[in-house]
Amino acid sequence: MPIYEYRAAGSAHCRLCGTRFEVRQKIDDAPLGACPKCGAEVRRLISRSFIALTEPLSPEETFQTHTEEEADRLGLEGGFARDEIWD
Repeated sequence: MPIYEYRAAGSAHCRLCGTRFEVRQKIDDAPLGACPKCGAEVRRLISRSFIALTEPLSPEETFQTHTEEEADRLGLEGGFARDEIWD
């Protein structure tokens, strides 16, 4: 079952929703609209995915590296997409 992250949408919040908190939900469950503790409005955050590799990759399957110019053009930072929060 996926784990989703939430955080308070406004200035009113409790200790739980003032920072990120996690909720296990089914994929087809509706996102939470309110904090389960204080009832403040919350928004679901987009989190980075975790991929576990169980065996070494062959040279053909390794992650592609980019030149500095390519990384800038593609919006990569340190080999990863820039970390941004979208409203």
